[in-house]
Amino acid sequence: MRRLLWWLFWVGVLLVGITVSARAWVSRQSHSRERLFQFSYTASVTDLPAQASEVRIWVPLAKTRDNQRILSRQVQTRYPYEIHEEPVFGNDILYMALRAPIPPRVDITIDYDASVRSGYRLRSRRLFATSQGVASADELAPALRDEPFMVVNEVIKRLATEATMGHTTDLARTRAIYDHVIRHMSYDKTTPGWGQGDTLRACLLGKGNCTDFHSLFISMARSIGIPARFVIGATIPQGPEGEIPGYHCWAEVHLHEYGWVPVDASEAWKHPDLREYYFGVLDPNKLLISAGRNIRLVPAQAGSLINIFIDPYVEVDGRSFGAVETRFRFRDHQHKEARI
Repeated sequence: MRRLLWWLFWVGVLLVGITVSARAWVSRQSHSRERLFQFSYTASVTDLPAQASEVRIWVPLAKTRDNQRILSRQVQTRYPYEIHEEPVFGNDILYMALRAPIPPRVDITIDYDASVRSGYRLRSRRLFATSQGVASADELAPALRDEPFMVVNEVIKRLATEATMGHTTDLARTRAIYDHVIRHMSYDKTTPGWGQGDTLRACLLGKGNCTDFHSLFISMARSIGIPARFVIGATIPQGPEGEIPGYHCWAEVHLHEYGWVPVDASEAWKHPDLREYYFGVLDPNKLLISAGRNIRLVPAQAGSLINIFIDPYVEVDGRSFGAVETRFRFRDHQHKEARI
């Protein structure tokens, strides 16, 4: 009888293991495709003061990166502009400088046709060709630094060391940090202070939105020498077309064997059944618009570095100006099955 019970126990363990593995495989395969869509980014700068002598506007531009291809990018505005690339993170930036007489309102729309392919980054670093190639020391340096809001200090290092105890590879340590953040944090936009991407606030309160989840993740990874960076854009909903309610951000961690690996702890918190999927999968439902935090724009702004670059940044006579509204829309084209 005891032998029978022991045999049944191990059969149960085996079945559970098979079920978990199958669910993870199905999750990955169900998202294995290329998604083609139109994405419209509209920015309105309103209530500009008529007495101003100069208005400067910087707008982030999505570009081809990794599994994301921008097939077309068309700018609609009444005013002249330039396009620059900032050197640290490689972001494209639309820049506009207006001089007196200043209009009361400036509207800018960027229409994209985009193709985004899915894939499991942890399978091969050459899953898709990248526009940036193998990460250089210059590219990795900003992904290890201590930053305002996204701090790297002894408190964070101790937390990361405890969370990764017993793990010896960067992949295992990264996964341990990911799991810790999901356990520690709750998605919450009611407690004041959310959305700044403040690591210490996230560590203390355990609450916030996607910026807060990933600031904690990035700081912990950096504190033990694993390069990690912040990326932001939009999640494209399922359906034929419609409004997108706002931005979404996630993190990328650089693992030598695989390159830049995407991690989305906040979505994994919202969807526990997809925790495996959001660790290492290139998601066809995400459009990346800008990378990095604390950004010096091109041409350089007069004000402080940009904490999060998703909305346009505006200066009026050298001072930051906040009357800016940003709206996103999408229209789906088609889905094509893509081999992984």
